[in-house]
Amino acid sequence: MHLQEIQMRDPFILADWKSNYYYLYGTTDKDPWKAKGVGFETYRSTDLVHWEGPFVIFTPPAGFWGTHNFWAPEVHLYQDKYYLFASFKSDVRRRGTQILVSSSPLGPFVPLGDRPATPADWECLDGTFFLDEQA
Repeated sequence: MHLQEIQMRDPFILADWKSNYYYLYGTTDKDPWKAKGVGFETYRSTDLVHWEGPFVIFTPPAGFWGTHNFWAPEVHLYQDKYYLFASFKSDVRRRGTQILVSSSPLGPFVPLGDRPATPADWECLDGTFFLDEQA
């Protein structure tokens, strides 16, 4: 599959030295603004031209707080685990950044905690990894 065949918004590429692949993450739901959130998928490549996939990396588990606006996933390797940062929203909670974790860039990713990492009274979009070296 070539890049122009992939439907995706807000793409993010992880160059994973452990697997020697590039992973392409992004918003892949057909209607991320109005429809119920389905999840996230990824594609992988060795040359950034030819891609394999899609691979399902996250499907919301029962009771997951986010119901729609699954948006802008980024994946970062830190201390031998892969962390996915993405935005979600629900009818009772503002848009927030949830952190998910996996032992593989292909998932499955599971929520790290039962609520967003961002403050409940903020409207947050496009979260990313930040390590505070002084904390």
